[in-house]
This record gives sequence, structure tokens and C-alpha cells, in this order.
Amino acid sequence: MHPDYDSFLKINRPKYDDSWQRWNKTLEMLADLDTRTVLRVTLIKDWNDSEEMISGFKSIFEKSNAHFIELKSYMHIGRSTNRLEYENMVEMNDVRKFSEKIVEKSDRFEVMDESEVSRIVVLQNKKRFTERYLTAYA
Repeated sequence: MHPDYDSFLKINRPKYDDSWQRWNKTLEMLADLDTRTVLRVTLIKDWNDSEEMISGFKSIFEKSNAHFIELKSYMHIGRSTNRLEYENMVEMNDVRKFSEKIVEKSDRFEVMDESEVSRIVVLQNKKRFTERYLTAYA
């Protein structure tokens, strides 16, 4: 995920010239969808994990009004190893810190859960609350 146009181009290398506009339109559509929604952010060390990116991510999250936000570290596996390094993986403590800074800047989200082994922190939208589990599947 990418909080600004430049990081969007760098990380995604989009095929279509209007991809940024399509991305933003999709975020706006998510805000009112009558189903559970989640955004997954893959944090890449030295690409999109800096302090300067936090306000941009906060804006994206609030625009989408997603029920859940998954902040996770890049993992050095698969084809990504052709363009990224092992060092681009974000340590779990840094994923936590980044997530906590998002929560501090937004009155909308709170930390719901995390998985150390997966290097993931999940935020929950307090203003568009939905239950964590679907009871129909329990």
C-alpha cells in the first residue's frame, strides 16, 4: 500500500496510467460497502515504513473507512526476492510501533490483534464497528 502518488508508482509499477485515480475511487467505494472490508498494508523497510508516511496512511484508512486494517511486514519470499532484499523485512517491534503511531493519530482505529510469527498487527475501526468473528461460521 502507498499513501502518496510517488510511493504508489514505485511499489506497484502500475500497468495503467490512471491507476492512482482508480485506486482512490476504490477507497471511496469501500467506505459504504455493505460487507466487511479490510485493507492490507505491506510495510517494506526503507520504502514505506517511515514516520513521514504515517499521516498519508491515516488518510487512506479514513477515506476507505475499512472495518479492519492489516499492517504486515514484507516477507522475503517468492518473486519479490528479485527486486527486494532480506533487509527490507520489517521487524515485528517496528510493525507494532508503526501501528501504534497510526492509532495515536486517528480517533477511528484501535489495535485488535497481532501475530508475531506473521509480523502482522490488525487494527479495528471503532466508528464502523463490526464483530471480529462471523458467528454464522463459528
